[in-house]
Amino acid sequence: MTILITGGTGFIGSHLVRALLAKGKKVRVLARKTSSIKKLEKLNVEILYGSLDDVNSLVEATKGIKTVYHLAAMLGSPEITYKQLYNVNVKGTKNLIEACTKNKVRRFVLISSVAAMGPAKHMADEKTKCNPKTDYDKTKYFSELAVKKSKLDWTIVRPTMVYGPGEIRNKAKLFRLVQKGFFVILGNGKNFMSLVYIDNLIKGIILAKESKKAIRHTYIISDRNPYTMNEFITTIARQENVKTPIHLPVWIAYIGAFFFRIFRIFGVPQLLSKDRIKNMTMNHSFNISKAINELKYEPKISLGEGVKETVQWYKEKRILK
Repeated sequence: MTILITGGTGFIGSHLVRALLAKGKKVRVLARKTSSIKKLEKLNVEILYGSLDDVNSLVEATKGIKTVYHLAAMLGSPEITYKQLYNVNVKGTKNLIEACTKNKVRRFVLISSVAAMGPAKHMADEKTKCNPKTDYDKTKYFSELAVKKSKLDWTIVRPTMVYGPGEIRNKAKLFRLVQKGFFVILGNGKNFMSLVYIDNLIKGIILAKESKKAIRHTYIISDRNPYTMNEFITTIARQENVKTPIHLPVWIAYIGAFFFRIFRIFGVPQLLSKDRIKNMTMNHSFNISKAINELKYEPKISLGEGVKETVQWYKEKRILK
């Protein structure tokens, strides 16, 4: 049976496409006409153009499909409104559910995010109460609720912060800043963060679909243990063969944020803000015991190996020198 993947042209989606093709699966990708299909051009994959706000295209995309991996979503940014996020992440998910129901799709795997949980406590798990704060977080949470209310055999996967070859947004920027010596660690760097290397995540996603125990369950997928900010940044610096970034006291960072806010009126980008400082110094760590016990999930790629592969890919693509 053909498998449908929404968001298959993106970072995570394109890796999932390759992994399923390697397992001998037939894959159909729903792509917007404006999306780049460069990552899929040389793959034996069916591409159907449509969008989450086009119900007819979703009905067409889900014909003859028994399994859907739903990854398509809009990421939050200062320029994007809550209405835009809601229309894609929540209303779009509801449209896809409607199409799946009409065409009798059996399995529905939503690739959500731990963002749906909001600023969770240290080593939060699937039983932790969701308390989303930002517009993006709220739409991820509401999209999960839409899936849970459906009659589909659903499974929700919540990745932690994903990195690896193919990521060209936030993590690529971080790796470049470290290499150029422009990155600073705010505070003592002992705050914990949960990361997941892309190959580990893809294995977790596939296990979540294949396990009967996973039906109508939610799973956090991450590397086995959280890392401190110091561990993560030091590992990147070591692989890039540069000095470990310096530490900047939090109180100085807050003063910098104050002046950046003032200078915004002159067109200076706000590189620091109170929210960004808080986000970079608080714990973002999660417990993956449920995935390990129920899915037999085993994240094999270590931080050192993952960062090494990522740096090598960035250099091949000239993202790093």
